[in-house]
Amino acid sequence: MDGVKLTRLKIFSLKLALYTGGLLYIALDFFAFQGPLWHLLHERNSEQPADGTPVALNVYGTRFTDAQVQRHAAELATLRGETPAEAHRAAAVSDLIRNALLCMRARYNDTRIPDFKEEAAREVERLATRAFEPEHFEQWLKSQGYSRAEFTDRLTAIMRELYYLETTIAPNCEVTDAEVRSMMSQLEYYLVKPTRRHVRHIFFETLHKDAAEVKARAEAVLAQLQAASTPEEQAQKFAELAKAHSEDLYSAPRGGDLGTVGVYPEPALKDIHLFGDKALPAHTPVMVESRWGWHIFLLGEIQEPEQLTTEECYESVRTAIIYHKKLNAVEAWIQANIKEAQDKNRIQQYGN
Repeated sequence: MDGVKLTRLKIFSLKLALYTGGLLYIALDFFAFQGPLWHLLHERNSEQPADGTPVALNVYGTRFTDAQVQRHAAELATLRGETPAEAHRAAAVSDLIRNALLCMRARYNDTRIPDFKEEAAREVERLATRAFEPEHFEQWLKSQGYSRAEFTDRLTAIMRELYYLETTIAPNCEVTDAEVRSMMSQLEYYLVKPTRRHVRHIFFETLHKDAAEVKARAEAVLAQLQAASTPEEQAQKFAELAKAHSEDLYSAPRGGDLGTVGVYPEPALKDIHLFGDKALPAHTPVMVESRWGWHIFLLGEIQEPEQLTTEECYESVRTAIIYHKKLNAVEAWIQANIKEAQDKNRIQQYGN
């Protein structure tokens, strides 16, 4: 009888050892080494492109096809103000690797990220009502390969990734008063208000729309502004019309106000004559076409450069230091993740 009990105890001990060993292997595979089981599960849950073109890039099981790389290269070229023919494939691949690593870290390594689903849904709704005619929004989404639900999910993911990145690098971006004062003393000669003017606009986008119809809408709004009898009435009318008609999501809620713009404006305004011999007139509504669509501008007087006081420039210098610290922290974080992925052979590129 004792021999039977001993045999059962041995079998139980053997089973316990096997179960413990199996659980230990699974734990190490998933959480320490990211081995075959982790890789298999990750690949099954990763994005699977289905556009028919060869896979060009694989980052931890997330695959990007040649068509996706080419499309991203064209998007980057557009953002830089270049033509698709000038698109650089290497830059697109690098950007996709960065995005995939950030997405993976946000998805698997931090459970404290808030759920941005409702906020993303509100942003999609604002985009639908501000930038499009109601019947055109779904068409635009379809042209981009999204349903409304898929687009909302994508925006939710982007919000989560940005939140994760911000909270990850924030501890490395503290700025002291001494740092700000030191930088101000070094930049004293350059701390001047540049040539500048106040800019407001009402924007009508022509992308994916009937160009003649968009121009007619802009001309109708311009006519309402020109009917105003005084500058004060005109300014008030401009704000009302911008909120009602402008398709610039940034400035429309503020009555079309873009703030004070320097002599070297943002790329979106670089083709508009805000300064120089051909500068648009001040205090007069002017309708101008750009590559993005039609704008109705209401501009202030051109102001000449002047020296900044310590109080005026302190916060700007502090913000600039934080900005550069964040850039450096983000780059260091990205490079560390790229190196880890390369050491584990989790980034593969195919073809050119």
